[in-house]
This record gives sequence, C-alpha cells and structure tokens, in this order.
Amino acid sequence: MRHLSIFLVFCLSLSAFSQKIITKSIDSKELKKNRNIKVYLPKNYDKDLNTNYPVAIVLGDEYLFDLCVGNAKLFANADKAPKQIVVGIDMKSTFVKDISIVPATNLLTTNGIHFYNFIKHELIPYLEGSFKTSPFMTIIGEGKGANFATHFLKEPEPVFNAYICATPEFANYSPEIIKSYSLKRLETIDNTYFIYASNTKEQTTSDLFGRFSEIGTYLTSFEAENLNFTFDKFENSPGFLSTIAETIPRAMTQIFALYSKISKSEFEKNIKELEPLEAIKYLENKYLDIQYLYGSNLNVRLDDVYAIEGIVMDKQDGDYLRVLGDFVSIKYPDLHLGDYYVGKYYELGKDYEKADFYYKAAYGKMNLSDPNTNAFYENIKRVNDLLENQKLEEDTPIEEEEQEEEEEQEEENDDNEDN
Repeated sequence: MRHLSIFLVFCLSLSAFSQKIITKSIDSKELKKNRNIKVYLPKNYDKDLNTNYPVAIVLGDEYLFDLCVGNAKLFANADKAPKQIVVGIDMKSTFVKDISIVPATNLLTTNGIHFYNFIKHELIPYLEGSFKTSPFMTIIGEGKGANFATHFLKEPEPVFNAYICATPEFANYSPEIIKSYSLKRLETIDNTYFIYASNTKEQTTSDLFGRFSEIGTYLTSFEAENLNFTFDKFENSPGFLSTIAETIPRAMTQIFALYSKISKSEFEKNIKELEPLEAIKYLENKYLDIQYLYGSNLNVRLDDVYAIEGIVMDKQDGDYLRVLGDFVSIKYPDLHLGDYYVGKYYELGKDYEKADFYYKAAYGKMNLSDPNTNAFYENIKRVNDLLENQKLEEDTPIEEEEQEEEEEQEEENDDNEDN
C-alpha cells in the first residue's frame, strides 16, 4: 500500500508538471554526441525578470527527477525554500557507463571522467548561459549515482553547494577517497556546503551499510559553521523506494533551513537572549545571508519582524524601537508598521507630540477596510490624552509656585502690621 501511494505521487507529479518542463539537447564534445536534458522552470519564471534561481541537477530524468520537481514546488509554495530550476539528465541507456568506476580503486573510468567533465564544463555553463540561475547548485543521485556525485567534492572549490545522496552505493575504497579530499579545507572557503545522505540497514548489505556509516562518522565529526553533513539511517523503512521518497524532503529541509522564516527553535537557540540591537542585526544578517547563499533577493518577512518585536519593545525601555521602525520603513515604505514602531518609541520616551505625528502617519497608510484601523486609532487618542495631561502637569507647578509666593507676601505684610 505504501508503494502504491508513492507511485501515485509520481504519476501526479508527472501530470502536474508536464506543462512546465522543457527538453533541451546539448551538443557535447566530451560525450561526442548530443545529450538531452529536462528542465523544470518554476511558476512565473518568464514574468519575474529580476529573480535568479538555485539549480538542482538530477542524475536521471525519470522518477527521481519527478520527485525532485514535486518537492521543489511544494517547498517553494510553503515558503520553505526558494523557487528552483530542476534539471534531469537523460541517462536511460547510458547510466552504467556514465557513472562507472574502476572497482579496485573507486576512481572514475574514462567514460565516467567524460560524463563528469560534461556536467562541469558543458552542462553547468549551458545552464548559466541559458537560464536565470543563482550560484547555489545541488546535485542529486541515487545508488551508484550518489556515489558518483561525491567525486565533485575533490574540486579545490566544489562545483556544488549541496549533495543529496539517496541510498548511496559507496564502493570499497570510497571512505579512503573521500578522506583524501581533505574536506576540512572547506572551512576556509567563504561559502556553505551540505551533504545529506540516507540509507536503511534492513534493505542493504552489511558492507555497503558499513561504508555508509564510516563516511558518515568521518564527515559529521567536522565542527564548522559552513559545513553541514547529515547521514540519516532509516531504521524502519520498508524499502529503497520509501527511503528515496523520504530523502528529498528531509534533505531540502536542511539545505534550505536558513531560507525559512524564523522558527520557534531558531528563536529559542539564536535570538531569545539577544539585546534589541543584536536582534535587529540578526534579522538583517539573516536576509543578507539568504541573498548571498541562495541568490534570492527576498524582502524581510513581516513574521520575522514580529518574531523580534517583543525583544525590541520590552528590553532597554524600547530605546531601539526607532531603529526597528526605520529598518521596517526601508523594507516596507508603504506599510504603517515602521511608523508605528517610531511612534511607540516616542510614546515610551514621553515625547507625545512626535508620537502623535508618527501614529497619524501610520494611520494614513492603513486601508480603511482594514478591520484593525479602529483599534489602531486608539493609539492616536491615547497619546493626545497623554499630551493634554502632560501640559496640565507642566502648568500646575507654575500656578502652585505663584500661589506660595502670594501667601508668603501676605505673611510678611501681616508681620509688618503687627510691628
């Protein structure tokens, strides 16, 4: 029943995305013939002229490609990942030759080297020249294809940011070869890298699972902020198909964790104890990092502004609400929220005239059909009442002082009369 459900997902994916997939043919000097690719272009690709998209290259253009396309759309629609271009390489009749290795050494065969060079020197430049791509690239393989994908790690500066290895069939010398790449060197490169691999002990040989575990232990021992290695062992998976189906969304969750809006765990771990200015800088840096890593020029989400709002408002007497207000006004000049924060800043500082000015500016930007307008107007009424009270308080000491002086003068006059 589980397999039937997954098969239906594949069929639905194929139907849903057929109109968004184009086929291209690349004249390859490395392969000495044309090689076809499928390219999934996300919704509104042609209309959005200013957006560049991360690229996911799939070793194969069949079920694994369909699964990646389905998850790419799902994650983008849920705002858990940027929209992606997904590319599947036609390997139906050439798979074994394309990813072939020398068994005694796990080095690529001549055919494997040509396919490797095709991806690096022909396919990627073609994609960069033909489509609106960002620098963030992922390679996805299954079984022996996953083993092949790890060979790209040997590059002085790896071609790919992310490697998704579903049920990898690592060869005899794979652990030694991967260790020879000295991946700790990646800590010094100003970029971020992800390896997500999955396997199930029940559905593979002990030798394959042993190599999988050895490589996983080695890679996950690195402690560096820009290196993210996860080796998932699916204990109760009923088969390879189920493992592969779970691998793609799990991998994407980790690869695009930075892109997602601030979660409860991110807030508790990274933000909760920050001072107001630090929290604002954290939010600003989060979106700069998103743009740098994924190439996505994403505006700051309002949900993320609300996530730090309490820290800025409650700590240090709200002294940094002005900074938050200016920050939001730059990002959303037509929205009332920035002016509201500045108004709140002046209200807490008891400068009610300026608070009134900014609250009114905020109110003027609100749509009258917004059900919150009446409630928001209470801010204006409140600071006007406070302003009147403040003026009364300022006048009262003067009147009292004059009255005291008059009483003292009367007392002096009385004393003079007595004398």
